Amino acid sequence: MVNMEYQNISNGSLFGPTSVETLISSSVLGLCCTLGVPGNVAVMVMLTQHLKEDSFTPKLMLSLAVSDLLSLISLPVWIYALLNGWVFGRALCKLFSYLVYWSLYCSVHAVSLLSVQRYLQVLYPQRWAKLGRKGQNGLIFGIWTSSGALASYSLYFRSVKHMEDGFLQCYPDYSNTQEKIVVLLVETLVMFIVPLVSLLGFYLRLHQRISHSASFKSHRLTKLVVRIVVAFFIFSIPCAINNVVLMVVSWDSNASHYITGALFFINSCVNPFLYAFSASSLRSRSTVRPATTISE
Repeated sequence: MVNMEYQNISNGSLFGPTSVETLISSSVLGLCCTLGVPGNVAVMVMLTQHLKEDSFTPKLMLSLAVSDLLSLISLPVWIYALLNGWVFGRALCKLFSYLVYWSLYCSVHAVSLLSVQRYLQVLYPQRWAKLGRKGQNGLIFGIWTSSGALASYSLYFRSVKHMEDGFLQCYPDYSNTQEKIVVLLVETLVMFIVPLVSLLGFYLRLHQRISHSASFKSHRLTKLVVRIVVAFFIFSIPCAINNVVLMVVSWDSNASHYITGALFFINSCVNPFLYAFSASSLRSRSTVRPATTISE
């Protein structure tokens, strides 16, 4: 019965009308895949060619590119599901959802750690130097393992369900309202509020130090942190607002999920260009030096 249901929905969608939001979402996701996959691969190649054993920032940027690529390579599956319904079964629904959430948490943590690292390296270089190579590698390992643990709830809550347009889709399936509120609250706190407060705090502290120090002739570090914060704002605020709305009211819309989901993949597409733009200055500053001697 399940196989027949999948087949009927898939066949019917090939000839049935497709909503405007579905067409727009699938087009945006297709563009993200076309630009983001080669972009992240190029960043990975560039970083591995210039990677130094004592350089932490390129390693962290490489980790970010890998996490973004991990989500982007699944886009053809999601695009097909948008246009034809989910025909891949419940197990693959949970697996692909887990990979996307794992990538999302890893991306957020990598961006946050990049800000922490720049903050410590500029203001407290001696403390950062004490961490050592093993400590730095441990931080990157910690990003991936903690992100994998945080994303594990998607294996339970994601399932195949009927949508309002009649399609089967891989979608959150909560047993009650309390479960829904708890999951959305945790996502909002871990993915948005905590990283955002941290980024703003590190940025303001860096800005104060750089502004009051005559030894800083330009503000490359400040500009880098500003890019991170701005990108985080642009792509995270709509998702956070959507989560808050879903927690407060019972209203649910396919369009809101399509838009917020597309923003996540757009962020993964933009990241390689954002970090590649700053890669040359970051590599040149990859070795730890006292804050008073940094000229940029």
